[in-house]
Amino acid sequence: MLDVFVYALFGLFLLMVPGFLFTLVLYPRRESLDFWERMGVSLGLGVLVLIYLGFVLAQPGLKMLTLVPFVLAVFGVCLLFTLIAYWRGGLEIAIAYERALMQKISRLRPPKPAPPEEKPTPPELPPPPEERPTPPGEKPPQPEEKPVPPEERPAQPPQPPKEKRESGEGV
Repeated sequence: MLDVFVYALFGLFLLMVPGFLFTLVLYPRRESLDFWERMGVSLGLGVLVLIYLGFVLAQPGLKMLTLVPFVLAVFGVCLLFTLIAYWRGGLEIAIAYERALMQKISRLRPPKPAPPEEKPTPPELPPPPEERPTPPGEKPPQPEEKPVPPEERPAQPPQPPKEKRESGEGV
């Protein structure tokens, strides 16, 4: 089962890569074709390149239409197309596609957790006056009481008025 999967991927590679590189040779500007047009043309040109390579390798004088010479010929044509595409400036498209693909892949992966950072410790402040030690024989300073505005005072239940009681009255 794994062999079939590997052969399918290898066949797709042999089919698409020569065609894609050929599109970079023929259409070196990004504005010439959008992504999906380029993939469609790559598929068609890849089939065309493989058919012509098979035809050349199957000539009666060569008789080299076996797997290894065929794959080597495809890699040779890919190298030739890569050099021509570089010379014409078409590899910039491949680099742009690669960057866009890597951005999409990085969005699919969960982000790496950030390493724990050491929190800087704030400088020690002097203790408040009530916690400072007092020299012997001195009274510690008393905190000044500030009047609390009525809005901030806690609510207290109403107290009944206190009546003056005369002595001798019972309740």
